[in-house]
Amino acid sequence: MPAQALPSEWELTSDEIKLIQKRAQLRATTKAEFLKRYRNPFYQAVPGHFVDPQNVRLYAYQQNTYRYLYTSPRILLAPALFVLAGTIVQYFVQKHRIQYNKDCNEGKVPYAKRPDFNIYF
Repeated sequence: MPAQALPSEWELTSDEIKLIQKRAQLRATTKAEFLKRYRNPFYQAVPGHFVDPQNVRLYAYQQNTYRYLYTSPRILLAPALFVLAGTIVQYFVQKHRIQYNKDCNEGKVPYAKRPDFNIYF
């Protein structure tokens, strides 16, 4: 498969053109070999398999790390919101408790309506 005509504005030397044609020929040969093996139904029966050390390292890394819990300031967002929500709820509960105790001490809340009084009856 010959390489297509190159545009003249690239101003390539003859050595560069030869290298381009050599790469195109190598690509065509490699593609033909791949298709030959890919379409062969008995190719998988051949013992052995392709092992790329970089892929092995990648898979080992992925197995030993939790993908979505990486070091980031956003990790602190959920606990901060949890503590903030708890603090806000505690503030209003404490405020209500102080007011309730004050009303009880002033006699505004009768004994019959106090929850701690109803426990005994």
